[in-house]
Amino acid sequence: MQQLAAAQARGRRIGRAVAVARFDGWSVATFAFFTLLFGLTSVSGVLLGGLMGVIAFVELRAAAALKRLDPAAPKTLGTNQVALALLLAGYALWRIVAELTGPGQYAEIAATDAQLADMLAPVEDLTRMLSVAVYGGVIAFALFAQGGMALYYFSRTKHVRAYLAETPEWVVTVQRAGSFH
Repeated sequence: MQQLAAAQARGRRIGRAVAVARFDGWSVATFAFFTLLFGLTSVSGVLLGGLMGVIAFVELRAAAALKRLDPAAPKTLGTNQVALALLLAGYALWRIVAELTGPGQYAEIAATDAQLADMLAPVEDLTRMLSVAVYGGVIAFALFAQGGMALYYFSRTKHVRAYLAETPEWVVTVQRAGSFH
């Protein structure tokens, strides 16, 4: 019982990482669902939602592997976060370029009347500025949040290996069978 209690205490960091990965996986799955739902009329929306769904699947699968004390799971989780950061940043960058180089949202309306075009010009500029700010924020969030999560997961590898080295084999077998929290 003492060995089991000591192993439970040593494994708290791993258990916390499993909980974080599960939460993150279900969060990404939820965002993927809504992205697909609201983006059904857009190829980019379906593609983004589908790729987010794949990332959520990998995250949840790697969380289960981490629960089974697989030393490769933290690397998978970290790499998955890098992929999510690249996906979000790439999408946001694409939207910024499209906003700055494409016709504005009011171009069709402004084309009907020159006076209306003059009136809408400041609104169009504000809309572009806000879009660039929002998508720039998405890039910053992706780099910091997912980058931080990737570093967190990568750092769990040493904890899993130390846990496996310091914990009696029978305890690891019991925990791999499903009782590890």
